[in-house]
Amino acid sequence: MAFTTPPTFTSGNVLTAAQLNTLSGDVEYLYSITHGINIGFTGQTTSTAGNTRPYSLRRRVQYLHYKIRVTSGTVDSLSINVNGNNEFTDGVNRSSGYTYSGYIDLTAITAVPTVKDFYTIYSTVAFDPSGEITIDYYIESNSTTL
Repeated sequence: MAFTTPPTFTSGNVLTAAQLNTLSGDVEYLYSITHGINIGFTGQTTSTAGNTRPYSLRRRVQYLHYKIRVTSGTVDSLSINVNGNNEFTDGVNRSSGYTYSGYIDLTAITAVPTVKDFYTIYSTVAFDPSGEITIDYYIESNSTTL
């Protein structure tokens, strides 16, 4: 749903159903922008090479933000798979203390999820030779910044 310019109101006029629906839609749209979409989990720790863990989100807005930390050892590679396709891959060795963070434009990926539909995210990690990561979040936002 997009923002619609609200009608001009005049004192003493009775509001129509269409005017009230426009206001209701605008409030819903603005609420989604300011509150983002945050699925109820705080993180996932993975400590076995090659583990994947699916997350499901309901598509509401344009950008999927992520924050993933290397909490011990070394990571050989990390990929984020969205809707069946790798949309982010980092093949550089990253040591403990490194943080992957950024966003993926959901309107510019291989298989764009339809607004209001659920889609799946997988994080695939290869460790060298062992390590641990913590997925702090996957959050949707209508902005490139949180």
